[in-house]
Amino acid sequence: MKWGITMFWIILIAIMLLLMWVDFLVGNYLVSIHNKSQHIRSRADKVDVYTTGDTLFEAMLVDIENARHSIDIQFFIIRNDRISNQLYSLLAGKQAEGIRVRFMADWAGSIAFRSKWLANKFPFLKTNKPRIPFFYHIQQRNHRKLMIIDEQVSYIGGFNLGDDYLGKNIELGNWRDYHLRLEGDISKIFQQCFAIDWGEKIDQKIAHDGDLQILSTEGNVLEKEIVRFIKESSESIEIGSPYFIPTKRMAQALHHALKRGVKITILFPDKADHILTKAAALPYLDKMQRAGASIYLYTNGFFHGKVLFFDEKMCDFGTANFDRRSVQVNQEINIIASNKHPIYDKMRTAFDVDVGSSKKMSEHWIKHQPMYLKLLALVVVPIRKLL
Repeated sequence: MKWGITMFWIILIAIMLLLMWVDFLVGNYLVSIHNKSQHIRSRADKVDVYTTGDTLFEAMLVDIENARHSIDIQFFIIRNDRISNQLYSLLAGKQAEGIRVRFMADWAGSIAFRSKWLANKFPFLKTNKPRIPFFYHIQQRNHRKLMIIDEQVSYIGGFNLGDDYLGKNIELGNWRDYHLRLEGDISKIFQQCFAIDWGEKIDQKIAHDGDLQILSTEGNVLEKEIVRFIKESSESIEIGSPYFIPTKRMAQALHHALKRGVKITILFPDKADHILTKAAALPYLDKMQRAGASIYLYTNGFFHGKVLFFDEKMCDFGTANFDRRSVQVNQEINIIASNKHPIYDKMRTAFDVDVGSSKKMSEHWIKHQPMYLKLLALVVVPIRKLL
């Protein structure tokens, strides 16, 4: 009897995984046909970088309080806790003043959040809800994190909304992340990206020129861009990411870069917020180190920043992690800046500080990872795209 029940659950899980994989393939095909990725040029007049949640949320609350016309916000994850409710209450007050407020979160990322907690105080939307007959929207997550005030001030980066991002999570400790506050034409571009995710039809044309490139991506568009950047690099590649699960093409491009003498530096968290993603990263980190890459482990809490540098000439900053989900599945938004732009200088400084305060990964660290983590690294191979 027990064996029969066990077999039932094994078969059920196998069927579910098969259906998820078929759905993934169908979803990717549909995205390839109706891909809404955009490459847009723009400019920013003022740039501020935030690496801690307390300073970021303080700045956000001030800008919301000063809003006069519109407030549009989207996060991947939102909570029902102190800092979240402080922001919700402020938004409700601005809505009562007659200011247009729109708030958006990803369905899967914020699956535990209940709309009723907002009590209809302002328009709220969960994106990418599952739809019959395919549930690809569970897998393709809207991972963008934007805030736009009066189409003049905007925020973009890695922070989500909740007390965890203030370092309140006892297990993870300090939360280290990168987020930008921007002023200028780029805010109008972000406004348009938000509106598209909200479901609006965009008729207004905005001038697309400037020294910044905005990549609003889905499907494998971002993978192609990153592979191109890697292949074009001749001196150095620096990667800061909480997850390191490159696609086959990205991994091959990195190893080829090492063979032609490109110096590769990777900043990765010592602690993990998701055990499966750490397990999936171990084989890649081990191979990269053996091939000559320098890998640094952030130890002062949890590192969640997302930034790439190529030849010290340009940086890629935004919401995308260095993993398969971000570059092949998710909806992400990133900024490409040259080393002549303030964004580059500010991200360079933040990244260098974090590398400088991290420890270099050793063979000893790899060898002494728990056995269950090494076993998980083998188990997760078939589902790395879904992590």
